[in-house]
Amino acid sequence: MRPSYGTALLNLGNVYRRQGSLTDAERLLKRAEDSEPANPETKYSLGMLYARKSEIAVAETYLRAALKLRPDYPDALNNLAVLLIQQQRYEEAESNLNACIQVAPGFDQAYLNLARMYVVLNEKAKARNTLEALLQKQPEHKMAQQMLQLLY
Repeated sequence: MRPSYGTALLNLGNVYRRQGSLTDAERLLKRAEDSEPANPETKYSLGMLYARKSEIAVAETYLRAALKLRPDYPDALNNLAVLLIQQQRYEEAESNLNACIQVAPGFDQAYLNLARMYVVLNEKAKARNTLEALLQKQPEHKMAQQMLQLLY
């Protein structure tokens, strides 16, 4: 009924992306982007699509575009950091994860990803501090508890 309705295109594109129908997802997400070029959710979804397709440079471009439109977007900050970690761009990743924690202190994935990165970098004290910060906010967080036990 409304072939250029951005929200419907975005939602259906995300359904296809989650189901693994990446060609259909890309087609719909691109249409959503065409209909609403300033929608950070669409940029984010395209970033995640290209990350799934292992097109890291394109994924990074879209995630950065989402952040330009919405600088306090926790999922985009976190997932951009994950891409940066995969590329061993640790300082940039750390900056993004800390920004994510700053804007969304209850977003556990940022703490967990930051702690994992510190473990990779053999900075166990920083990893422990990060997990302890998460546990101060979410004392019953099982993954943080388990990770912390492994670090002691």
